[in-house]
Amino acid sequence: MTQAAQMNIRTVNLLLDEAECPVARMRLLSDGVNQNNRFLLPDQVTGDRGCTACGNCVDACPVVKEKYRFVFPQNQRTSMALEHMVGIECRRCYKCIVSCPQVSKPIKEYALAFRRGEKIIHLLTALVIISLALSGITLLHYSDLLPPFETTILRYAHRALGAILILMPLLYFIVDWNHMLRFLRKVFRWDRSDWQWLKELLRHIRDSKGHPVPQRGEFNPGQKAWYLYVICILFPVLGVTGIIQWLGLSYGYVNVSVLGVCMLLHMIFALATDMLLFIHVYLKYLRNWAILTFDIMKTFLKERHVRYSVLYRQ
Repeated sequence: MTQAAQMNIRTVNLLLDEAECPVARMRLLSDGVNQNNRFLLPDQVTGDRGCTACGNCVDACPVVKEKYRFVFPQNQRTSMALEHMVGIECRRCYKCIVSCPQVSKPIKEYALAFRRGEKIIHLLTALVIISLALSGITLLHYSDLLPPFETTILRYAHRALGAILILMPLLYFIVDWNHMLRFLRKVFRWDRSDWQWLKELLRHIRDSKGHPVPQRGEFNPGQKAWYLYVICILFPVLGVTGIIQWLGLSYGYVNVSVLGVCMLLHMIFALATDMLLFIHVYLKYLRNWAILTFDIMKTFLKERHVRYSVLYRQ
């Protein structure tokens, strides 16, 4: 690999790790329109790597979709307008890069793979936590209704999932240690802007009409608090109390009173985790789906069709 290519990769890495809309800068690093693909017309596209105002990046951006739903004016369907609309709320999904026809294919593929390891670890962790919650609830409330064999299998599966969860940080480090260190720096760093964000959130809760929802951003204090809970409480408390229960129930190595306290702590923090997980899923997915469903129903009742984009036309 040439020195210029290595320099470009380092530049791309720095740009992709910034929580700012990257599509315009990725376009400038691309090769531009090939000579054979130019529009040989009097009103051809000006510039090899200029924005064509196609609006693909605006339509693909999840931040724009949540804040504005639809953007129709042509002068607002450019990469510059996207940067203005997104600001510091970029979530580094890179959908704008993939959707832009002016970004070279190698850069698109590089951007898609840039956070792939981090996303895989996030998905695996979520699946393990949900599986632990379901198996734990089943063992706690419905073990008497299950046959002994299925109960035993479920109990060993619960323990195996707990061991996988404890080892997940090690797997994260192996798969993508760069983004793991970046994640930890972001989560454990709190400054004055975070406390200001919390004040704005409390104002919004007291008066939702007078005070808008504070910017979500890449790592807002709510997300930081959730991740800190997972790192500092979920992993150690549930892990230690689970191991103690396993040693006490299977081998009798633990005092009965100590075992009872550990079981109580395990249930309390497991319940707290389930509630926080539901809030996390609600804010990230369920709330948006509810808004979408409401828009579709409102359009059908008013227009007798389900093309809900008409609600947002100026």
